[in-house]
Amino acid sequence: MPDRTLLFAGVLLLIALVIAPAASAVTVYPGSEVTLAGTSTGSDTVYLFVTGPNLPTNGGRLEDPDTPVRSGDPASFTIVTVGADDRWTYRWRTGEAGLDPGAYTVYVVEAPVDRSSLSGHGYTTIPVTLGTPPGTPVTPPAAAPTPMPTEPETATVPTATSPATPTTAAAPAAAVLTTAGAVLVAALLLSRR
Repeated sequence: MPDRTLLFAGVLLLIALVIAPAASAVTVYPGSEVTLAGTSTGSDTVYLFVTGPNLPTNGGRLEDPDTPVRSGDPASFTIVTVGADDRWTYRWRTGEAGLDPGAYTVYVVEAPVDRSSLSGHGYTTIPVTLGTPPGTPVTPPAAAPTPMPTEPETATVPTATSPATPTTAAAPAAAVLTTAGAVLVAALLLSRR
């Protein structure tokens, strides 16, 4: 019986380790408010910036991502004060930032340095994916023009084409629910043996 309990605990630990990195990633829709939070024991202030599609290579301010951050210039960063309990929180309004759907990385650094100057400084990253809201139609490519015949043709039947099916991003909660369901099923199966 102890071997079975040990196996069960090992499987649950393995599942937890696989799930843990995915839980730190954030997936929202453009215009959503994202609460970023963490701890910092090395500084009373953290400096945030974001990188991603069509943004400055070394990062941009969260409030205005097109404005590049500059190492050594604290005012060019999004500045967040760390509390007495070593915790910080920032509410990022992605709609005001004017970002398109895509994969972004928020950097949280203990000094005002951009991405090219991170070496030797404490920092962490938070992956943020801005998805396409459900129900957003995908614009199909323009159809090629049909050539007009110069002489009348005999009995031609036009072919029908089905309209493009719009695709949408899956809700982030679906992945969490699927994972939780898989963990519960695995736990039930192992406990019945």
